[in-house]
Amino acid sequence: MRVFFAGDLFLGGDLLRKNCENIIQSKLYKESNIRVINLEQAVSDSNYIEDKCTLYTESAALYQLKQMKINIVNLAHNHIQDKGLQGIIDTIANLKKVDIKSFGAGANLAEAKKAIELTDSLVLLGYCEFGKPYLNQIEVAEKHKAGVNPLQYENIVSDLDKLNKNQRAILYFHWGMEHVWLPPANDIKLAKKLLKDERVAAIIGMHCHRVQGIINYRGKKAYMGLGNFLFPNFYITPPTQIAYPSEEEKKQIKYVTRQYHKVYELTYKKWRLANRVSKVLLFDVNSSKFKTEFVVQDDNLAEIKSVGFLINLLFNTWTKFLSLIYKLPLPIYNILHKLHAKQVYFIWRNQIRLFQMRQVGIREYITKIKVKIKRKLG
Repeated sequence: MRVFFAGDLFLGGDLLRKNCENIIQSKLYKESNIRVINLEQAVSDSNYIEDKCTLYTESAALYQLKQMKINIVNLAHNHIQDKGLQGIIDTIANLKKVDIKSFGAGANLAEAKKAIELTDSLVLLGYCEFGKPYLNQIEVAEKHKAGVNPLQYENIVSDLDKLNKNQRAILYFHWGMEHVWLPPANDIKLAKKLLKDERVAAIIGMHCHRVQGIINYRGKKAYMGLGNFLFPNFYITPPTQIAYPSEEEKKQIKYVTRQYHKVYELTYKKWRLANRVSKVLLFDVNSSKFKTEFVVQDDNLAEIKSVGFLINLLFNTWTKFLSLIYKLPLPIYNILHKLHAKQVYFIWRNQIRLFQMRQVGIREYITKIKVKIKRKLG
């Protein structure tokens, strides 16, 4: 058996209602028997929407997932609750209707912790980080409450303890900071700690929306971030809700952004190249070895293909360099991580400010900032 693993996939935006039978052109994808992705959204026909940055589609979109021949999806992420707690239950029920298995979230903690068996000796477990400044809108599952399986060392060990003696687990982690190449030092520490455990076969990470490096430890790997696998361009309506405008409305759109943020009028969201290149994996169950491949999403179309020579060389060299940095002593690494994260978010926030000034004008933008400050001061 050969299992294909990929990062974030969203069925909405420009992908909605598109024929998806041939949109993934990847060598490893074609070689696989089973395909696993992180379904970065809620799937519900409910009219309820959370008041936050949201990603969701109606249940009909899952037929596109079937066209892509996806078999299993991870639901342990920060957008699974975008249709509320009932939306988590709806998502799982809708996936069952089209015979797609899910893991990492559930109607209660017991369901969220349930492993997916790939073979008698290999299972999948999914976890989402929570309670962090960069991952803080998370509904954690409880005994009688829907949510995600929490990413905590003790919780993971508890799940591993429930495996059969001959079983190992591939752990799917939704963690880290968005748009940052260097994962937090604690994530590296946790990855190494878990890779020591004989019951852990590998760790596969996502959420940062770009490819990160690899931790090799005791002959096993932690892929810290695979990046966006298939995350189509989409529309944002004020303040941050995903939108599906008419064709006439699309013609009138004046602004395109490369970030996901608050907007003041209907805006088209596109991704930078760093967010469109991702790493995909092929795991051979018999040999316990991974093959890897870089793929890229088209800038204008919701389609995936293998990267060309130059992009492959660039990202292969860059991720190897990142992997070397991860080997630094943690105190030194932690300083580098914090400096890098501050630099990334300083640039990111100022790019957003400049975009918003263009959208509403400098005077109006300053007025809005003043109002915001006054509200914070009470």
